[in-house]
Amino acid sequence: MQEIRNILEQLRKMKTQVIILLLIGFILFYYKALITEVVEDDIKTNEVKTDINNSVIIQKMLNDLMYKYKADRGYIFRFHNGITFYDGKHKNHQSMAFEVCNKGISSEAMQLQNLPTSLFPMFLQEIMLDKMVYSNINEIRENSTRIALKDQGIKSIVIAPIFSNGQFTAYIGLDFVKDSIDNNFDYREFKTFTDEIGLMLIK
Repeated sequence: MQEIRNILEQLRKMKTQVIILLLIGFILFYYKALITEVVEDDIKTNEVKTDINNSVIIQKMLNDLMYKYKADRGYIFRFHNGITFYDGKHKNHQSMAFEVCNKGISSEAMQLQNLPTSLFPMFLQEIMLDKMVYSNINEIRENSTRIALKDQGIKSIVIAPIFSNGQFTAYIGLDFVKDSIDNNFDYREFKTFTDEIGLMLIK
């Protein structure tokens, strides 16, 4: 009789242990999604922090570039996809992603978003070929570009392209509003500085 009682007692203890194990398993299963969500949020937050930190560095480098050449505005345009045509092709756009301005110079960034690249083909082609250096914007052949620059009060302009894996992804430029640049502008030196900024941009 005592042996039966012992067996029943052991079964009761085992039952309690099984219930505890099931309860632990349930808790772990229930909170798995929550734990995963917290971890993913932390990763996303870190990506945002990295992007912000890089942007601060790029902004500072762009500002230094502007002051080095005594320009009035410095900026970076980046290319992106826009709407999709009926044939499935993307309508490419460009937007000003960074801008720094000297004292008394208006910001143009908010107005220069989602611009179709098809409106400025010659302008962009000259940038790709490292030919966008104009001490006098009246010498720019493309009407839409020349008019747009005049409306902003720009006298001279210099722009360098940024390539990533062989793709034209962005360009960095300086506007001269108060004074014009001379014809001896050292574009090669300018290009070394923009390439450094470009490395941070595509990092």
